[in-house]
Amino acid sequence: MKNRRWRIGSAVTAAVAVGVAGVLGLHSLVPGWLGTAIDSGLPWFGVVLPLLLGASVVRRSRWAFVVSLVPSILWTVMFGPVLVPRSGADHHDLRVATLNLGATNPEPRTALAAVAEADPDVLVLQELTVGNRAAAGLALDRTWIHHTVTGTVGIWSKVPLSDMSPVDIGIGWTRALRVTVPTQDGPLRIYVAHLASARPAATAERNQTVASLARTIAADESPRLLLAGDLNTTTTDRQFAAFEPLEDTQVEAGSGFGFTWPSKLPVMRPDHILQRGMSTQRSWVVEAPGSDHRAAFAELDTA
Repeated sequence: MKNRRWRIGSAVTAAVAVGVAGVLGLHSLVPGWLGTAIDSGLPWFGVVLPLLLGASVVRRSRWAFVVSLVPSILWTVMFGPVLVPRSGADHHDLRVATLNLGATNPEPRTALAAVAEADPDVLVLQELTVGNRAAAGLALDRTWIHHTVTGTVGIWSKVPLSDMSPVDIGIGWTRALRVTVPTQDGPLRIYVAHLASARPAATAERNQTVASLARTIAADESPRLLLAGDLNTTTTDRQFAAFEPLEDTQVEAGSGFGFTWPSKLPVMRPDHILQRGMSTQRSWVVEAPGSDHRAAFAELDTA
């Protein structure tokens, strides 16, 4: 009887391993919002893998262990490089930060102080409201003297802003803008965006805003371009590919997944800094007390 239970346990372990391998390898075939949800959760399948391997070892089942190696290898190929620190040389021309301030944040100055402590050259904010816009100005205007706000997004900068204009992302109100800033290697076009939210069984509007913004950026011929903000899209989400060939600064020069939401125990990264025509030297995340997001940072070589 005991041997039978152990054989059943080994079979269950192997079956789960096959299922996990199937999800990792074939997730793009799952349609609709369920596919999007699975995409976003792919990194967390790594939590199951040591349990599968451990169970097969405890049961002394070689075949269950071999089967469990398959999803382990797949996951390692997909995400192993992300876990290796990738910071570049100790040099940067521009430090950029993005933070979803939180429309209901009771004390935005605390969150802004945490971000300001890292001294970015350019800071972009989302979920600016009538209530927190004034607090943001009081906290930032003296140091980041160049700034503009359009709708619920804004940018504060130590370097001059020009060519400022709103960007239509097809959502019915303004949640994106673009500006140009000078760098020692030439002008840099910066897009700031807060895309529509993705919720269970309700991703159509988010997908629409991704596609709209991606088309606008693809049509922009600026040699240096940066997109920063709350894109409500993870790097493993199939919609994220729309932003290619922009490079993800966290993938280029971060350490780990750089999750930013929710702030207390982040499990995904909807906040991004993407670039083209430059190189990323470092990327990291800072906790911003009071906001339900953490701030994302990147240091860029503009050459």
